[in-house]
Amino acid sequence: MNTVTANTFVLLGWGITAALIYSLLSGPFDGRMCESTCFSMLYWGALVLAVFGSLLSLMQAIKPNSGIFSKLGLILGLFLTAKLVGVMVIGTMAG
Repeated sequence: MNTVTANTFVLLGWGITAALIYSLLSGPFDGRMCESTCFSMLYWGALVLAVFGSLLSLMQAIKPNSGIFSKLGLILGLFLTAKLVGVMVIGTMAG
């Protein structure tokens, strides 16, 4: 795996998270195209891509000759993972 692959997974995770946020904020619950199962699929898909991309970025970042893009992918991936896990923890505590 290379840096481009790792960063692609991280960016796909961010894209799915953006689609999830758009779906959540798209209006009243009755008029939405996406219901609970769809939200769950988007959430877990974004989390899996963020974790997988972060792990791949970590493998690239620990190499001695790694560049700035591998480190940037790692930071973005860890940030997205932390946000999604934080939402899960808050949802668990509230429910």
